Formats: sequence, structure tokens, C-alpha cells
Amino acid sequence: MLVFKPAGWLSQADGSGRGDVLEWARARVAAARPSPGRPFVGLCHRLDLPVGGVTALARTSKAAGRIAAQFRDRELKKVYLALVGGRPAKDEGVLAQKLARVFNKTVPVGPGRTPGAGGGEGGDRGGDARDAREGVLSYRLLETGRAGGRPASVLLVDLLTGFKHQIRAQLADASMPVWGDAFYGAEPGPPGESGIGLFAGFLTLRHPVSRRLMEFWAEPRGWPWSEFRADGEASGRPSKLAGLFPTPEGFRETGGPSGADEEAPDGAADASPNGAPPTGDDG
Repeated sequence: MLVFKPAGWLSQADGSGRGDVLEWARARVAAARPSPGRPFVGLCHRLDLPVGGVTALARTSKAAGRIAAQFRDRELKKVYLALVGGRPAKDEGVLAQKLARVFNKTVPVGPGRTPGAGGGEGGDRGGDARDAREGVLSYRLLETGRAGGRPASVLLVDLLTGFKHQIRAQLADASMPVWGDAFYGAEPGPPGESGIGLFAGFLTLRHPVSRRLMEFWAEPRGWPWSEFRADGEASGRPSKLAGLFPTPEGFRETGGPSGADEEAPDGAADASPNGAPPTGDDG
């Protein structure tokens, strides 16, 4: 079961009273298929509170375990879109460094790192290398433009390891903080906006039963994406960002036992807590 998680929603309830995707999905399943007891919906991975995008859930414990194993064993592919301020020094690159969690913040550690590295509001101290793990991602410049009247760039980010806040921390450390991510040193967004310029745009995994390889996608929406204008749009050139997505949201089979590639109809990703129209799911 694949759903669109809006920025500002939790992946799983934390007692704060905020909306969360897991309980929303359980309520939707219960309404669609009434039966005694509470329906099972399992969370296979999490997106940070201010991050929107494609989220994988499972309707059986066996499917949850199989999909979670794909995340754990890095058998699937996650591609994020990052809106950052200015222009990157290089059009593409790999960021690889040791990362540690310090006072609810992810910070790079290693030779030359001193207390205060990373900054922000999560604690101004360097990490402890003894507890650090390797964090690796690759990025590629997709498009340049402006957001809120300021220079901005859209990056495609391929997350090669899994670490809480990894993309946010590593891009900030590379002087490319995610737009609106005040926690990692960027200028905060306007009052009332809970999102940042990071979006889980693509997720490719194997169906837990058929083992077919499936790609799911969702197009970024809401602030700050609504403010981004690509260079050249004024002269009629199409945006590369908009051209990435065959439909606003959907999925397609990209390989499997049959070897056939089949694209699903528009709207094949599941519904969204923000009121997107209900659609099919991956079973």
C-alpha cells in the first residue's frame, strides 16, 4: 500500500496529537473493508515530519516484513528531490562521511571536526565518532531557477544509506541547506508552513508477493515547491522538474517474472491524507 504523505504529517503517532499517516491509513482500510477487529497496516519506513512524498505501508505482517527487509538490505531505490538555495559548486557529486546523532541532530564527525560543527537548533556540539555510521548519497543538479525571488536549485538525490536526517545534514554540511530547513541552518519558511524543500519523489521496490519490480512516484506540491520557477520558463521552455513525472502520481512495473514493463493508469499511487482522490494500490 503506497500513500502520499503530506509535509507536516507524522509517519507514526508520537502522542503530540498531530495527524499521522499510519492511523489515517488504518481508518481508510477499515472504512473500505469493514470487519471485526482493527485492520493491520504496517509502517515499512518513515519520512521526517517536514518531508512529503511517497510512503510504503503494508496490509499484512508478512508483507511488512518483506518490504522492511528490502529497506534494511538496501534492495530498493529511493530518489528524493531537494530544493536548495543558490547554485551547487558541482553539478553532481557523492557525499560520504561518518554521521552521528547528537541532541536530536545529525552531525558529521571525523578528523578536523570540533564541537559546534553543524550548528542549528538541535545542539551545538560535534558528534562522537565511536557511535558514527557511514552516510552516503549522490546528487545531480536537475534545474536552476528562483524561489521567493532568490536563486535556487533542484537536486535529484539518491539515498544510498539510511540515517535519520541524512540528506538534510549532508547537504547542509556541503553548503547546500534544504530550503526552509531552519533546523539545519537554512532561512525558515513563512509562518504556518510546515514543509521544507525535501520530497520523496520516487520509490522502487519489489512487490512482497509477486516479486515484480515496481516504481512509484509523486510530484512535489505545496510550499516551497509552489514558489519555484525554473530558469527559462518565462521564455516558454518546459520545466525539467515537471517533465520528470509521467502523471502527478502513479506507478509502473519495471520488471519481474514476466519480464514485461507495464505502466499503470494515472493515479495508481494510493490516496493521501491531504484529500487527494482515492486510487488503486499495490496490494
